[in-house]
Amino acid sequence: MNVGVSFPEDRMQYWMRRLKETFSPFSGSVSLVPCADLAALESVNPEIVVGQESSDLIRYLSSRPPALRWVQFLSAGLDKTLQALGEGGVAFKITNMRGIHSSAMAEYFLAVALYFEKNLDHFVAAQGAREWSRLPLAQMRRKRLLVCGAGAIGQGVAAAFCAMGGRADAVARTPEAREPFGETFSLSALENIAGEYDYIFCALPLTEETRQAFNARVFRAMRKGAIFVNIARGDLVDEQALIEVLKTGHLRGAALDVFTIEPLPAGSPLWSTPRLLITPHVSGLFAEGHDLGLDLVFRNMSAFIEKRPLESEVFPDRGY
Repeated sequence: MNVGVSFPEDRMQYWMRRLKETFSPFSGSVSLVPCADLAALESVNPEIVVGQESSDLIRYLSSRPPALRWVQFLSAGLDKTLQALGEGGVAFKITNMRGIHSSAMAEYFLAVALYFEKNLDHFVAAQGAREWSRLPLAQMRRKRLLVCGAGAIGQGVAAAFCAMGGRADAVARTPEAREPFGETFSLSALENIAGEYDYIFCALPLTEETRQAFNARVFRAMRKGAIFVNIARGDLVDEQALIEVLKTGHLRGAALDVFTIEPLPAGSPLWSTPRLLITPHVSGLFAEGHDLGLDLVFRNMSAFIEKRPLESEVFPDRGY
C-alpha cells in the first residue's frame, strides 16, 4: 500500500523518519512516499494519506480521488477540510487525533481556573508595582461548570473539575446521560441555562450550527462574575461581544486560546481587554504529543490492515 506523507517540505524529513519508525512492523505491506504538494499527491495517487490539514491536501480530498481509502490527520480540528467536503459524503475513511489532548486540555483549564480563583492576575500586577496588596482567595469547591462539547476533551475537563470538588454539566449534540456530567443539554438551551454556572468551557466542534454560539445574548445571560474559557475554535465566539462584557465587569474573566484570526494581530483590541487571559493556541501543545499521536496512527494502521473499526473517525455529514 502506498502511503502519501503530506507535510510541507520543511517538516517532511522529520515526519518521514517518525512514520518509518511507527510503521516498521508493516514494512512488507506499507510504502511511504513524500507528498509535499498537490502535484505530488496527484502523481502518487496513494491509497492512504497521513498528514496535516493544508490547502493542497484539502484540494486533493475535494476531488474525491477514487484510489484513496483512508486519510489520517495528525491534528484534531478539521473544520476547513469538512467544510470543503460538504455534506455529500466520501468513499474514504477520515480519522484525526481526537482524544490525545484531553489530559493536557484538562490541565490547561485547571490552570486558568486557579489563575482567576487565586487572583493571580492581581498579584502579578501588584508584584510589578512592588505593592503588598492582599485579597481573599476563592475555591473551585462547590462551583458549577458547564462544558460545551462532551467529547474526550470535555469529559477530561469535567473529571478534573469534579475531582476539585465542583460539579459539571454538559451541552452536547445528543443530550443523553453520560459520565462525569450531572445533566446534559442541547445547544439550543445554552442561553437559558448559562446563568446557572460559575464556569463555561467551550470545546465545541465548529459547524454552521455552532458558529458564534457564544454571542452577546449568551454572554449577557451568564452569571455575573462567571469565567469563560475557549480552547476550540475562534469562530465559535463573537469576540466583540466578549470584549464588551469583560469591559463592563459582568464577567470575572475569560481565557482564549483560539481566535478568529491567528496569529492574533498586534492591533486587535483583545490584547488590551481587561480580565482576559490570552494564550497562543497552545492548550493542546505538549512535549509528548507527537508520541501519543503516532501511537494512535499505529493502532489505526493495524486496524485498517485487519479490517477493524478505526479510532477517532470523523464524519463529514456531521461536521466532526
